[in-house]
Order: sequence, then structure tokens, then C-alpha cells
Amino acid sequence: MPNIRQGIHIKGLKVGIKLSSYINNFKKRIGLGCSTPKEKRILQLRLSFKKYLKETPTCIEVPITDIDEICITEDTKRAIVAINDITNNDKRALDEKNLLVESDLDVDVGCYLFYDNCYWLTIFKEHKEMDTYKHFIIKRCNQFFNYKYKGQMYKIPIAVENLTLYSDGMADNKYTSISDTKRQLYFGSNPVTKTIDIDTRIMLTGKTAFRVTSINDFEYNGRETGADGLIKAICLQDALISKDDTINNIAWNDLSENDNIIIPFSKIMGDGFINLGEENEYRIDHSQGVEWLLDKQYRYCNIINQDEKKCVIQANTLAKYSGFEALLLAKDKDTNKTIDTKKITLRG
Repeated sequence: MPNIRQGIHIKGLKVGIKLSSYINNFKKRIGLGCSTPKEKRILQLRLSFKKYLKETPTCIEVPITDIDEICITEDTKRAIVAINDITNNDKRALDEKNLLVESDLDVDVGCYLFYDNCYWLTIFKEHKEMDTYKHFIIKRCNQFFNYKYKGQMYKIPIAVENLTLYSDGMADNKYTSISDTKRQLYFGSNPVTKTIDIDTRIMLTGKTAFRVTSINDFEYNGRETGADGLIKAICLQDALISKDDTINNIAWNDLSENDNIIIPFSKIMGDGFINLGEENEYRIDHSQGVEWLLDKQYRYCNIINQDEKKCVIQANTLAKYSGFEALLLAKDKDTNKTIDTKKITLRG
């Protein structure tokens, strides 16, 4: 009798195990392999978004860069994305759109995509409570600049804005007028654009060069480091120099060549600072001779002596001018082209 009961008990255990296994498999089938209702709901939303991308006519396939990819090339990945207009598009949001992509797509703030025959830059990321898809704001790039770094030329798409509130394009001094046009640039952060710093020169057209005066690489970012993402730079119109490539639209910089620092034949030599109340001499080795001048009339320094090879600059004695800057130019006497420039800082 005990053997019969034991056999019935064993059979009951086997049936119970099979039933439990069947119930678990049933839960997995109806629960999409998720262990909790929350995971199931998130997965359902992800699958619903994928279905939306595949079936909605307005969703399109575009090339879009990976994080830290410099620019769009033939090897750039392609992805199906949703691009929608921003509601109540005003002047501040002109040429900006919503971008929706899958949550596992390698894209973040500062990446580029090509859509409607234009390059677009991701400038803002919405951080969502559920990781079902990624939502970005993209801005249309309206210009390129060619940046030469260590012998290699890169074509960087940028969004350019005119800072009309700060400049009307010309500054009038007592005897002369100089260009003081300012621009604000938006571009993605990557290993090449990270080398752009204060005083980097950029040529936006073949006729005008600009010098970067401010870098903002921390305000808009979507990454854990808090530094990478979107770079905003303010630049001031600068004088063209003989090493600028106006045909290919490339402004010359110290990092343009293969070596980190290049000292060209015709380069202004001298200290980058002047102590208050003192004088500094600056020289240049240029075969045709040069004319020395400051880019504008300063209250705190002036050229007191010059010839075809050297000049002397004198600084004011007032302590309130400590930290102020001036730009020295050397121009070819025959062609009036700017050979080189040098930024000089006053210090106490």
C-alpha cells in the first residue's frame, strides 16, 4: 500500500512540474519574454515605435553619424528615422525639426544627418522617463568650413547665425573704419573639432576670415562626461593673411600642417604680452618690407616707432587696462596684404 501511495505522489510531482513549466512558458509567450509587467510594457512600446517607423510614409531612411564620427561619408550608417515639424515654428526655431530614432541607435547630441538635400545637426536631446525611443531637436546647417588639421582637410557642416545685436559690421575710429562682424557657429564635437580653440581662424567664404573669440562646449551635451556634444563658438572678422587659401576656402592655423607648431618664414616675432607702462619690440623677416599697424585705435597701447623690419609698441600705465588685448598686423608694403598677425595682452 505504501508503494502505491508513493507512486501516486511521484506522478503527482511530475504532473505538477510539467504544469508549472507549462505556465512559465505560457507567461513568457504572452509576456514577450519579460519578467515583469513594466518590462513588458516598455518592450511593447519599443515594438510599437519600430512598427511606426516601418509603416508610416513620413518616416525615411537617412545617413546619420555615430558618436565622434567627424562627418558623413560613404561608410556612414543608414537608419530609418521620423522627422517632424516643430509646432508654432517661429524665428528662433526656424529650420529646426523633431528627430525620433530607435533607443539603441548610436546617435547623440552633436551628430549629423543628411535629409532633404541638407545637412542637419542634433542640438538638443530630450531625456525620457522610459527608454522606448530617442527624441532630438535638429538644426539645419547653412554653411561649411574647410578645416585643415595636421595636413588633412575636413569639410565641417555648421549652422551660422549673425550676431546683429552686437555688431553692425563696421567700427568707426577717429581716422579709420574696421570690420567687426560677429558670427555664432554651431557644430558637433568630435576629435577634430575639439582642436578648435580661442584664436583659431575660420574662413566662411573666400573673402572673409574669422577668429574664434569664445568657445561653449558644455551647455548642450547629451553624454555622461558633461563636455561632449554640441560646440557653440563666437567669432570675430579677422584680416586675411598671405597663407590663407582663398581658392579652397581654408584659413591658415598653426595646426594646419603636419607638425603641431609651425613657424613660417614671415612671422611676427616677439612676446605675446606687454607689462603696463613698458615697451616691446616686434620683428618680422619679410623680403618686401612691411607696414605695422594695430587692427584699431586703442586707448591703452600704440605704435611709437617702426621701420620695414620692426616696430615698438608702448603700453599705458593705468592698472585698469591689465588683461586687455590688442591685435598687431604686419602688411606687405607693395600689395597691402596682411602677412601675419599677433595678439598682445597687457598685464601688470
